Amino acid sequence: MLHRQLQNALEEIFGEKFVTSALKDCKIAHDVLYGRPNEFKQAILKFGKLNYREEHTGYVENLDNDLKIALICSLLHNDTRELVSELGLNYL
Repeated sequence: MLHRQLQNALEEIFGEKFVTSALKDCKIAHDVLYGRPNEFKQAILKFGKLNYREEHTGYVENLDNDLKIALICSLLHNDTRELVSELGLNYL
């Protein structure tokens, strides 16, 4: 149930189509985690500190699509969450 609530919240922030598409493109998320770990760290830390939906929506507007995909997959996709853990990129 918690997973579904998180997915619903992310769909409101990023849009349902984008979240669905992102979960199919987890390879992009993995590429970001390997190639841009510092940018991912900054994005996930900032995203986690925001409190209101409007703040989240405004913040993600300025992220490139690959970083958005990495953010979504790190929160919803099991293999990507495991990779985040393996790489020591757990920041939330």
